[in-house]
Amino acid sequence: MRLFRYTFFMIAAALIGGCSDDKVTPDADVFYEVSINGNDVTFTNKTEGAVSYKWNFGDGTTSEEESPVHTYPGKGKYVPTLYATTKDGKVTEGSTVLYIAKTSPVKMDDNSLADWDHVTDHEITSGAGEKYFKRAKFDYDASYVYVYLEMNSKAENADIFDFYMDTDNNPATGLLTGTFPDGGYDVLLEGAVLADWFDAFYHKGAQNAFTFDASGVTEFYTLGTKQQDGGVLKFELRLSRAKLKGLAATTALRIGIEATKGDWSATLGDMPDKGQSSVLINFE
Repeated sequence: MRLFRYTFFMIAAALIGGCSDDKVTPDADVFYEVSINGNDVTFTNKTEGAVSYKWNFGDGTTSEEESPVHTYPGKGKYVPTLYATTKDGKVTEGSTVLYIAKTSPVKMDDNSLADWDHVTDHEITSGAGEKYFKRAKFDYDASYVYVYLEMNSKAENADIFDFYMDTDNNPATGLLTGTFPDGGYDVLLEGAVLADWFDAFYHKGAQNAFTFDASGVTEFYTLGTKQQDGGVLKFELRLSRAKLKGLAATTALRIGIEATKGDWSATLGDMPDKGQSSVLINFE
């Protein structure tokens, strides 16, 4: 939770007139605190000298509650304003700027994949020629990239997964591969992730050279729920944006995933289909 405190000082100007007994009605002293949790914002009103309030939340909605809790519709910049009215009808206002970051409904510790039902922006279904992968979904927030995969396999096969990632959003750097065009892949994540083996490598050298160095990065992923539904295997994982090169600051990510048999004897499939553009995830 991020807690922000905003203080507004409103000074009532004295009107100097010819009568010595003129009185100046003071403005309200507008003061409130803001607490942000995901899309939910709690406004704690500590204004003095007012008898009624009106909030304009900056997204087209309003409230006359003294200290409302408001849910914003999505990520973005908003300018909420509080209008405080005194008993004499004087109105004083105070505004601030809020930045609501992208959030994700996906959780790694709920022993469920149902939260992926709410993820629809980056969903890929394999074509008729792809026999291994069936479906994939991707989501993100300020800290993580989330991955959901469905495939024709079983967890005990210990299939090896290669995640090709263009983390700097620059096709002129990183590996060029015909498997997933439109990206220059800077980061390779490789391993039998369901068998607790998954390593990170960083590309070096010429773009046509499959040359990756071990990054030495640890704890960059979290495996969530896995389910076996007959011959269909489903699982989710989370990648830390802060841990992987270029992923924390980039505005976009390209990702393609290839699966190989656990003994390296054959390629099993590609997501998206081989030869198609990798999945583009815009973080803006």
